[in-house]
Amino acid sequence: MTQEEWDFVNLLIILARFLQVFGFFLAVLMLVKEFPLSYTFAVFAVNLLGFFAVLAGVLTGFLSLPGVILADALLIALSLLLFLRAHKIKKYRERFPPPPKPFTRCPVCGAYINPNTRYCVLMDSKSLLYFDRREHMEAFIKNPQDYKISREINYDGVKKVCLNREEGWVKWGQSPQCTT
Repeated sequence: MTQEEWDFVNLLIILARFLQVFGFFLAVLMLVKEFPLSYTFAVFAVNLLGFFAVLAGVLTGFLSLPGVILADALLIALSLLLFLRAHKIKKYRERFPPPPKPFTRCPVCGAYINPNTRYCVLMDSKSLLYFDRREHMEAFIKNPQDYKISREINYDGVKKVCLNREEGWVKWGQSPQCTT
């Protein structure tokens, strides 16, 4: 083999390893950015299984060097598709509050929040507070001390609110319906 051919082979090997490292980097990035765990583990599994499949293909002689690069490129393409799908799901989840957990109570009146009715959600820097009516949320915002003491609520100010499930999160004061 000539020196140019050997350099080309080494370049292809470096490219194949870079593609594999990129796949694992995507999985770590998804974990750090709190993407849905099922997609994060799927990306990690695709890359890990792909790594062992490529290694087995090389050791058995089934895959040549261009075949290894093609297999790595296909693995990265699948990883990117999973990444983009998980990103879309994450953005959707960030637009809307999660439904209330069973037996969640309104901090103003103590009524149970029915997830099938119209309810309001208030987000502060620490938690989500669910209210059965908008009037209760506004009363809480106007005078939270009345409810913090009796309900042991950790409240440090409004970050954003959800007035209805179709609209999603809005910053308090930005919605045309807000009265502050």
